[in-house]
Amino acid sequence: MTETKTQEEAQQLPRIDFISYLNNLVATGQLYLEGIRDPETDEVVVNLGLVKGIIDTIEMLEEKTQGNLTAPESNFLANTLYELRMGYVRAISRQETAQTETTPDSTEEADTSSEETPASAEAETSVEDSAVDTSTDETRNVSKPEK
Repeated sequence: MTETKTQEEAQQLPRIDFISYLNNLVATGQLYLEGIRDPETDEVVVNLGLVKGIIDTIEMLEEKTQGNLTAPESNFLANTLYELRMGYVRAISRQETAQTETTPDSTEEADTSSEETPASAEAETSVEDSAVDTSTDETRNVSKPEK
């Protein structure tokens, strides 16, 4: 009799309220930000599209429940949404950084050429000395590696 009661208690799902529902969404988003190991390929899968969908869902909930939440619910929603957004921004930044590091630059290919003339080296220097960051429209100095 005691075993049956223990099994029934273990099979019951916890009560779902607004905070536990949000917590479930946020936990799923954080898992996909950190990456989940694919058991078939053993590769870590990061799904930023799914995370963006979760952020959009929580934003929609924030909009639709405005004025109807308790103070703890409203604070939890705002804080977890902020944390998830910042994690998403960091993941996008890491992804862009990884892509720029792995993408060979055409000027690097020219640097490795043994047929380089002094005039072409000067032209490359002027191009590499200033690079435009298109996301902020700012110009920044880039140091050219020494040969």
